[in-house]
Amino acid sequence: MLNRYSNTTRSVIITIFTFLVVTLSRLYYVGHFAVPLPYWDQWDAEGDFLLRPWIQGTLKLRDLWQPHNEHRIFPTRVLSLIIFEVTGAWNNLTEARFNILLAAAIPALLVWILCRRGELFGIRLLLLVVVIAQFALPFSFENLLIGFQSQFYFLILFTLTSLCLATFRPFHLSTILLVLLLSVLSVLTMASGLLTSLAAACVYLLNWFSNSQKLTAKTLIISILLVSITIGGYLILPQIAANQVYRARNLSDLMSAAGYILSWPIVGTSLPAIVFWLPACIVIPMLMFRKKLTHIDILMAGCFLWSLSQGLAIAYGRGQELTEVASRYTELFSLGLIGNAWFVIRLFEILSNRWFQITLPIYFSVFLYGHITHYSSDMHDIRRNYRLSLMQTANVSMYLQTKDKSFLQKPKWQTPYPDPIRLQHLLDDPTLLKILPTLTSDNKKTASE
Repeated sequence: MLNRYSNTTRSVIITIFTFLVVTLSRLYYVGHFAVPLPYWDQWDAEGDFLLRPWIQGTLKLRDLWQPHNEHRIFPTRVLSLIIFEVTGAWNNLTEARFNILLAAAIPALLVWILCRRGELFGIRLLLLVVVIAQFALPFSFENLLIGFQSQFYFLILFTLTSLCLATFRPFHLSTILLVLLLSVLSVLTMASGLLTSLAAACVYLLNWFSNSQKLTAKTLIISILLVSITIGGYLILPQIAANQVYRARNLSDLMSAAGYILSWPIVGTSLPAIVFWLPACIVIPMLMFRKKLTHIDILMAGCFLWSLSQGLAIAYGRGQELTEVASRYTELFSLGLIGNAWFVIRLFEILSNRWFQITLPIYFSVFLYGHITHYSSDMHDIRRNYRLSLMQTANVSMYLQTKDKSFLQKPKWQTPYPDPIRLQHLLDDPTLLKILPTLTSDNKKTASE
């Protein structure tokens, strides 16, 4: 009994610690570098197509899952409406602050499960370093500073929850229904949300394999349903003609882009992809054929497969002459990098050969090196983005005061929307004007903070 209470207390402490570190870190970046002014897609997708019709009473239910580029952002739209109803204002800063809770919930959930299952001890505590780094560092500053990017956090949270349910309670009726629901919600969140159900199906099949049983009708039916959601999600993907030019033209394009993407957070070379993603490819089959797959192994395998498939999807969709990994995509790799770190630790535990055990210091050294070297460029981008945000705020504020169109006819990135005529139309809309945040050029804050 005492051990049980002790384990619960330890689990609570480590989970709260993780949640607070991530929350406080993100609060710092949002507090210093985010601004209230809506940015880019927010003007159309959130302001003109969501909040304005909501206020005017013309918003239809189906509008909540209509395509936005390649995505449907259903939960993001719902969250935007809830925040607006609570605050009465359309404020990017408020949305970005709320997203902190969504983001912090992801590592907190994962750490809680690891602790409650008694899997976070000894050398495995190194995993906590990877978890916190992936959610506390500012590499995904687009998602961090722009409130309208909550779809990334919803997708990761839906995916992790469905993988946990499929791992630990696979055949409870409520679990099956919830996994199916989360899979559908993932499809309605982002285009790559169709991969959530595929990862969940893999978890069900790994559960079956690890139990050394015949493939039951229940496992088969659930897996077929999940794969059907993936296929359905693919069939309803909006076809954006302008995006076709970015797709990989051949296998060479795909492999080159995949190596570049999967090497993140190290840039400029494809070699780190081997260090970051090969461990799971080796250890998962090893554990399968040794019949040593644990429930946590299965969960981490699901995380690995989901992030790997995300990376390959990005490589295909944006693989032609890829020059950089957009910061907004990088959080999709977090679950996979955590999963790989887990399997590096498992390899260290199950093999006594020192040549295999050296993979642990190699993995963590390369991982930490990547984040340490990437941090300076991340902060450079964040400060540059903040300087531009101040310019955008000042230009919009001056237009609202003077109605002088020259304040909107500025070079790219000095206004919060690419089309000055469209931006003027939106700023002149009386409904949107009433809900815009109070805009001031805060001279006390500088981009050098």
